[in-house]
Amino acid sequence: MRRAGLIRLTALLLALFSLAASASAYYFYVSFNTSSGPYNPIVKKFNLNALNNNTVPYFISNQGPVNTVQGDSFQGIVSEIRAAADVWNSVGTSQIRLGYGGLFTAGTTETAPGIDVLFDDNIPPGIVALGGPMTTGGFGFDANGNTFIPIVRSKLVLHGDFSLIRSDQRASYSELFFVTLVHELGHTMGLQHTLTSSVMSTQTTSTSTRATPLGADDIAGISQLYPASGYLATVGSISGSVALNGTGMNLASVVAIPPSSLTNPDGSYQINGIPAGIYYYVYVHPLPPPIAGVEVTPDNIVLPVDSNGNSIPPNYTAFATQFYNGGNGTQDWTQAQTVYVSAANVVSGINFNVNSRGYEAVASVRIYGFSPTSVPVINGPITLGAQNPMPLSANGSGLLQSNNTVMPGLSVSTLGGVAQISQLRPYPPPTPYIAVNALLNLGAGPGPKHLLFATPNDIYVLPSGFTAVINPPPAINNIVPTFDSNGNPAAAIYGSGFQPDSRILFDGQAGVIEGVQADGSLLVTPPPAPGSYTANVVALNDDGQSSSFIQPTPATYTYNPASVPSLTVMPSILPPTGSTTVDIVGLNTNFTGATTVGFGTSDAAVQSITVLSPTHLSVVVSASNAWVPTSGISVTTGLQIVSQATGNQVTATDPAPQQ
Repeated sequence: MRRAGLIRLTALLLALFSLAASASAYYFYVSFNTSSGPYNPIVKKFNLNALNNNTVPYFISNQGPVNTVQGDSFQGIVSEIRAAADVWNSVGTSQIRLGYGGLFTAGTTETAPGIDVLFDDNIPPGIVALGGPMTTGGFGFDANGNTFIPIVRSKLVLHGDFSLIRSDQRASYSELFFVTLVHELGHTMGLQHTLTSSVMSTQTTSTSTRATPLGADDIAGISQLYPASGYLATVGSISGSVALNGTGMNLASVVAIPPSSLTNPDGSYQINGIPAGIYYYVYVHPLPPPIAGVEVTPDNIVLPVDSNGNSIPPNYTAFATQFYNGGNGTQDWTQAQTVYVSAANVVSGINFNVNSRGYEAVASVRIYGFSPTSVPVINGPITLGAQNPMPLSANGSGLLQSNNTVMPGLSVSTLGGVAQISQLRPYPPPTPYIAVNALLNLGAGPGPKHLLFATPNDIYVLPSGFTAVINPPPAINNIVPTFDSNGNPAAAIYGSGFQPDSRILFDGQAGVIEGVQADGSLLVTPPPAPGSYTANVVALNDDGQSSSFIQPTPATYTYNPASVPSLTVMPSILPPTGSTTVDIVGLNTNFTGATTVGFGTSDAAVQSITVLSPTHLSVVVSASNAWVPTSGISVTTGLQIVSQATGNQVTATDPAPQQ
């Protein structure tokens, strides 16, 4: 297979992550082997048996973007992509892993599965990135005997000209840029959108942050596609049907706060991967209509196809949302019947009979809260124990009339009555937002809270509409270069809001917090970087907040000058049989246990890396189906990338012949 700059964009455009897009439900790329029921979904996913250690290699184009924001860098962008991949690698209930394979050159020929990260402007202006499966193989069977369509190649495409990206998403260190990367990598592994405000929601309703990007729906989705040993025995399922006047509704979204699923063409559904031992509210709602000029299908879902390859669209215009109550459904959550889920069991018969509507009364709502410095924040942090209500703002279809007044009959509340919502009002023209005040009730507890937008004859549920927090976000006021007790370069981080779970990132790579100094500053060892490199520094807390909430333009740290590194690699080419030990000698390098090595092609799989010294590596590599030159090597340690593509000298030689 030969990499191209950009191919088959139509499929990818259906999975783009746009600020203007709307939310959908946890779903995969689905085909059916019949044109009539019963329907058994066949999903697209990587074949773990074709991977080395269940790891899909991903490769980043050595042709980086232009017109990045001041202070950004190619190394920083690569680092953020690696950090986004590590988010998915942190899911312990999923087998699949993403492995950084280094930088690649367009036109590289390869046969093994992988993911390519490209920079190309053949995507809509304003879009940060898009991604998804591009090439698939014939039918396969997973370890549980389920038929699937193996993904052979996926792509994640970012703009080649970053000036075409919205200004608030353009910097690689920004919240929205990072969350977008996590989202698009989810698409490359086989996930579509979710309607639960998690990272796989479109950006309109997602409340994911850099500090806590994954929601329960994201974890359930990736774990269902690639379940780790024993996972399926720990979770339960809810199944049933959705019908309108006796006809099954295709692509209706059924949500058990928070996991969700979409119905099959006959209206049947099954939500899997639900954490056991908990009672759930279950509700059904329609997909929002596609946004003109932005979306191709409702919520940009890649529609399921039948055995003849024909797409199966939703068979409804809209219907009224309803909670399950064991009868005809209800729009009053206090009358809803919760569903208890136990491990390794399916709760069946959770059925809905919905009522048709000509349109959705409310759809695609995005919430903003405000930081202590009045910076708009997407996850709407509301402080527990606050004496005064805190403001939230919302934008979405059906909230305002054309004259900028609140839609008659609209009310806003919370599921479970966890907060008092008051003073519903419009923003002054021309801002198309409403605003409310929120005051958490005693005993609400920290974490995501769900919002309800009610009209006289419908209701819109926004899972994780805002987050209850105990502490303010962290802030970095100053960074002073210093040394640790061993005389190694370090950074003293001065600020506020640091917690025991705080993390300090340097362009996406974590520094090591050595401790708190006598003056209250954090002593941090930065990750390795090129000499004189300036890194953007962000603090994250596990409650979802970050220093970006207060400081959209982050503090920076500049490394000491250093000599330019270079590599000598032996042998010069990898044979396509067995394993080869590659000897790498560096000059002006600082190899550590976190060093990664890639050869820019999925036909070369790194099996092990041994650090012999800060300037010497021994790497065991297996090549498949091709002779792979080692001159395309990338050795990455922290923020330092040593590669021909980044201007370093790489000398590939062969051992001297034996006498």
